[in-house]
Amino acid sequence: MLINSIKCLSVFSTIFAFATILNGVVLAAPGPNSATTPALKTQISAASHQPIKLTQQQRLQIQVARQQRDKDIEALLNPSQDTKFKAALQSRQRIRIVLKSLDLNQDQQKQVQSILQAYNLQVKKILASQVSQTTSKPVGIVAPPSEPIKK
Repeated sequence: MLINSIKCLSVFSTIFAFATILNGVVLAAPGPNSATTPALKTQISAASHQPIKLTQQQRLQIQVARQQRDKDIEALLNPSQDTKFKAALQSRQRIRIVLKSLDLNQDQQKQVQSILQAYNLQVKKILASQVSQTTSKPVGIVAPPSEPIKK
């Protein structure tokens, strides 16, 4: 009887030791090496939400594009949807949340989606022009003088 309990205790302690060691090995193993892991998503999204310094002209271009987007969407809506849409924009709600609350039909959803895609492309072009303006400046390189230096 004593031998059986010693064998059982030995088996359980061995299993426990292996489980503990394997758990440590599994936890120490590197995770998936993908750009879509949650930790990297957080880092990417945090970097993408850095304040962007826009010129007054770029701000105006984005404002005009947004106003055109809103007019195009309003043209698709029925009167009750239009009233809700204008009220939500006045209260500065996010456009995607507003659109979900309007109960759009399939045709309206497709048209709104294409309007939003066109707007996003316009904004990306405006922002790309800002990036190209900042990177087009020469850094640390000075053009040689047109006349040789006289000694």
